[in-house]
Amino acid sequence: MNLLPWPVDPLRAEAAAPPADLRLADVAAGEAFFAVCLPPPVHGQSLVNASVARAATELGGAGRVEICDIGPGANKFGLQYHLTRVSRVLGAAARLLRGGRRPGRRFYTVFESGFGVGYNFLLVGLARLLGHDVVLHHHTSEHAFVRQGRFALLQKLMGPRGLNVALSEEMAENLRILYPDMPPIMVSHNACHIAPPDDLAPRAPRDGGKLRVGFLSNLCREKGLDVVLDVAEKCRARGLDVTFVFAGPTVGEEAASMLAEGREKLGDMIEAIGRVDKKAKEDFFRSIDVFLFPTRYRYEAQPLVLLEAMSFGLRPVTTNCGFVAELVGRYGAVFEPDEYLSEMMADELQRLVEAPQSVRTSADDVRGHFMRLRARAGEQLRQLTRVLLSARPAAREADLAVVVPPLAPLPPAAPRL
Repeated sequence: MNLLPWPVDPLRAEAAAPPADLRLADVAAGEAFFAVCLPPPVHGQSLVNASVARAATELGGAGRVEICDIGPGANKFGLQYHLTRVSRVLGAAARLLRGGRRPGRRFYTVFESGFGVGYNFLLVGLARLLGHDVVLHHHTSEHAFVRQGRFALLQKLMGPRGLNVALSEEMAENLRILYPDMPPIMVSHNACHIAPPDDLAPRAPRDGGKLRVGFLSNLCREKGLDVVLDVAEKCRARGLDVTFVFAGPTVGEEAASMLAEGREKLGDMIEAIGRVDKKAKEDFFRSIDVFLFPTRYRYEAQPLVLLEAMSFGLRPVTTNCGFVAELVGRYGAVFEPDEYLSEMMADELQRLVEAPQSVRTSADDVRGHFMRLRARAGEQLRQLTRVLLSARPAAREADLAVVVPPLAPLPPAAPRL
């Protein structure tokens, strides 16, 4: 299934048209240079990068938008991964230099985690020397919960004409508290980068049938494989008629052993369908009633898989990590990732088994929530592309968009955790 709101091949130069509800009708007068990671590999950040680049190209045309892929390609780790990244970042720097000084041109990139921030300093510093206005998109969130000196320094390097793009209002608020002197922030939600299914029929009542619970991930302990298996065991101990559907590849021998042991213990309560792509992923979402996302990662930003599940009307049962609770709102069950997590998730599934009609009611509400998020995110994407291709300074143009203003001086305060 295509995760983007319109057909896209990030390696093609010509633009593809977005659907009518995301039409970008403004007139472009400026230019933009993109230095971002594009698929492959396929993950949330690269998909959103491709979508934003395509939206800018659809608005301004290929002549006003230059796109440079600084990702690792198909390399997932090791020496070749790093050599590819270094080579592509240096290539982007060379292309910036060849373009010469371009005052007011937008330089769009993504804040990198870990050692990747070195690439940020190189490219942002060079773009500023060449007169570009920097637009920095935030797809990670650790720096929005814990103040980072390197991020604060990067903000100073961006200068007052720079612009930050946060994924949500809560992320923007946290950033303003932690970095009160940073350049302006606008919000651009990820929901518009998920194409909802066109022919989704209303979910039928279960009428006493099995509750089907889905878990989609690279299956490993870090992603909550052990939690889901524990929840399954608790459901069996309670005599609940539940089937757990595991989608995605196992990562490592430990995960493969855990899943094999779980299937041996739980029998037909467990379905493992392996890697799913495109049509198989859509079939997976259509086949389940509830989506489990038991992440333990403290700094979750805005996971596309949660949005994708909600686009199918699936109630998420997840953890209060990062900005997940803000994303789900009151349309799912959110639990603390503590020692009681498995028990609480089993309680939630038991509630749904005992009230099967609520699955259909919840599906309508969840899908409605997603569609509202998507409509708002579509407008935010339109505003972002206007900022990227305006002839006015980015910070000034952003004043007309959805921007979180600087905070008035406040006593020291911690961000919302």
